[in-house]
Amino acid sequence: MNIQSFWTATAIAVAVSLLHGVIVTLLQVCETQHLWTIRFSLARYEHIWWTAIAFPLVASFGSMVLSFLSGNNNDSLVIILLTCASSLAVFRYVWPAWRNRHYYSNRWAVWTGPSRTGIDSSLVPLIQGNDPWPILSESAPVIKQLPVDINVPIFKSNLIVCDPTDILKANKHLIDTVTKQSENQSDEKLKMAIKPLLREPDDKTGLYAPIHPDSSASLLWGSHIGFSPRVSRGILAVPKRLLQSSPLTYSGHDGQPICLAHGILARNKGLQPHTFILSLNSGRLEQKCVQWPRPSKVLRTYYHEEMNAAYGGLGPEFVDAATELALILADSSYHLIDDWLSLRMEHQDHALNNQLARLGATDEELKVLYRLSYAAMLVSLSAHRKGRKWRPEMKLFIAYWKKCKEDMPPWIREAAVVERIVNEESGAGDTDLDGLIEAVLYDIAPRYV
Repeated sequence: MNIQSFWTATAIAVAVSLLHGVIVTLLQVCETQHLWTIRFSLARYEHIWWTAIAFPLVASFGSMVLSFLSGNNNDSLVIILLTCASSLAVFRYVWPAWRNRHYYSNRWAVWTGPSRTGIDSSLVPLIQGNDPWPILSESAPVIKQLPVDINVPIFKSNLIVCDPTDILKANKHLIDTVTKQSENQSDEKLKMAIKPLLREPDDKTGLYAPIHPDSSASLLWGSHIGFSPRVSRGILAVPKRLLQSSPLTYSGHDGQPICLAHGILARNKGLQPHTFILSLNSGRLEQKCVQWPRPSKVLRTYYHEEMNAAYGGLGPEFVDAATELALILADSSYHLIDDWLSLRMEHQDHALNNQLARLGATDEELKVLYRLSYAAMLVSLSAHRKGRKWRPEMKLFIAYWKKCKEDMPPWIREAAVVERIVNEESGAGDTDLDGLIEAVLYDIAPRYV
C-alpha cells in the first residue's frame, strides 16, 4: 500500500509538472510570436485549466500523506516538496486566474469586436450584392494571415477568417489580371470591369454612408456580417507591459482599463479621427454619470500620459476622449462593460447612419454625426445600465446643431427620427442625459464647424 501510494503520487506529480511546462511554454510562444488572438482566447479559460492542474497536485499530496500515515516516514521530504508545489499552483496561478477571469473576458471582447476600416476608392465597387462577403472570400485566392490574425477554433466554423481589405485586394488583383489577359478588350471595357456601387450601403455590406466614386469609404465588419473574431492589428502598437495577465501603466498603476481602452480605440476610429468634436468638462461628466463618484479619477494624470504617448498625433480632443474612456472603464463593472460591448455601443450607429442617408441627410450632416461619435461613445458608457440599447447620437447631433448652426435639417421631423429621439430619451431612464451631453459639448463654438 505504501509503495503503491508513493508511485501514484509521483506519477501524478510528474504528469502535472509536464503539463504545466507545456502550458507555460505555449503562452510564452503566443506572446513572443504575436499570436494574440490565440493568447487572448486561451486566457478566457485560464482559471479552468489552472484549477484542473491544481487538483491533481492536491490529490498527489493526499496520496503522500496517506503513505506517511501508513508508516512510510521516508516520504516526509516529498510531502514537503508537494506542499510547496500545491501552494505555488494555487496562489501563483489559480487565484490570479479566477480573480481576473472577467477582465480576460472583457479583454477578448474589446480586442475582437467589430472593426471600422477604411476602404480604398478602387476597392469599394467590389462590395456588391445582398450578402457580398461570403462570395468575395470564396473567389479570393489563398491569403497569408499575419500572426495576430491566426486562431485555432475548437469547432469548425463557416465564418470568414481573412481581413476584408485583404479579400478586396486579392479580388481586385484577380480581376486586373484576367482583364489584362483579354487580348481584344477595349479601354472602355477595361474601365467597366469594376462597376460603381449599385445601391445604398446596408447592414450586409457594412459600409457607412456617404459613398462617392473615387472616394474612400468606411466599413464596419465583424461577426455580424460573417467574419471570424480576431484581435485587431492595432495591438502591434501597444506596449507589451499592457498585454500581460496583470498589466501595468508606465507609472506602475493598474493597466487593465488602459488595455481595454486601447482595444476599443484600435477598432472604432474611422477615416478622420483627428476631426472628432469634443469639448470635455470632466468634472461635470463625473458628477452626471452612473459610475459616480468615479474613484479612479485620481489617476487622470497618469492615464493622460499613457494616452498622449499613444495618440498625441491625433490631437488633444482624441487624447482627452481616450483618457476619459479608460477612466470610465476603470469605474465600470465587468458585467456593465460586457453588456455595453455586446450592443456595439463603442461604434457609431451603423443602422442610423444608413437610415439618415436614405432620408436625405447631406454629406455635411453625416460627417457631423461621425465627428460626434466619440462624444456619443463617452455619453453612452456614462449613462449605460443593463438593458439600455440606444446611443444618444441624435440627442448629441441636435445639441451640437443648435450651438453651431441655424435651421435644423428637414429630416429631423421624419417619424423614424422622432421615434429614435424618443427612444434615446426614454432609454436613459433616470440618468441626466442632457447633463452628460452638455459635459462633452461644454465649450463648443462655431470653430468646430
